[in-house]
Amino acid sequence: MKITLIAGVLLGMIHSGFAKILPDNNLHLEDNLKAVNQVTEEDFKRITGEIADIYSPIVALHGASLNMIADWKDSTVNAYASRSGKTWNVKMFGGLARRKETTPDGFALVVCHELGHHLAGFPFYRGGDWAASEGQSDYFATHVCARRIWSRQAEENAKYRNIVNKTVKEECDRVWHSERAQDLCYRISFASMSLGSLLASLGWDAAPAFDTPSSYEISTTLTSHPQAQCRLDTYFQGSLCNQGYDITIIPGRSHADGQESEGAELDAALYSCSGFEGHDKRQRRPRCWFAPEI
Repeated sequence: MKITLIAGVLLGMIHSGFAKILPDNNLHLEDNLKAVNQVTEEDFKRITGEIADIYSPIVALHGASLNMIADWKDSTVNAYASRSGKTWNVKMFGGLARRKETTPDGFALVVCHELGHHLAGFPFYRGGDWAASEGQSDYFATHVCARRIWSRQAEENAKYRNIVNKTVKEECDRVWHSERAQDLCYRISFASMSLGSLLASLGWDAAPAFDTPSSYEISTTLTSHPQAQCRLDTYFQGSLCNQGYDITIIPGRSHADGQESEGAELDAALYSCSGFEGHDKRQRRPRCWFAPEI
């Protein structure tokens, strides 16, 4: 593992493409390094460091090393994943962390999303080599990563029991039967709203809500950025997915029939909530970005 904390221009890298959580934007123009927001510089360094400690051994299982780059002073409102040989980079910027919509847990989900580009698997960006699509990285962030980083924080998770949205509580309680698992679901969902609000700040659509899931159904899987409501739906439904996950697998990666094939989708279905395992619509990847072929 390598953690690089830099206070200037992002170090240049040679890589085969990159993936980012937001479309290009001008939100950096609103940044104020001196502003007092929900995520402090201490939070920024702690969260990136803690997640890197957890995920570096997992990346190593895939024959690579994780390089977490945390640049507090950079005003960029985005986050990136890239690769340079066997070095898998995750690049986090203070500009995103300092947004008024960003909470410490919401920021942690952004780190999880970028790790998802490396690890989440099918569906991948079309024509690409390694990067999971935006929607799949969102789903991985709550289905897998947040659960791993917060699963032992029972006392902190319990704080969300009495403050979450009614819909969130009903759905989490329906799927998860122990208080510990329910509390974790509440916390993940609460963090998801931070990201939903940040996405809405781009001006694409109205502020998303748990009570108004997207009714849009796409005919071909979207690999780029869905709209804010669709992405909140994805985060929430990932938090409700109770399908087991194997950290030694990148689902669908290097499938013999190709990473965009039905075979890759079938293999990946073993590691997410799908109709094959009897999961209901509220647990599956939303149809507003994911169009299953099988």
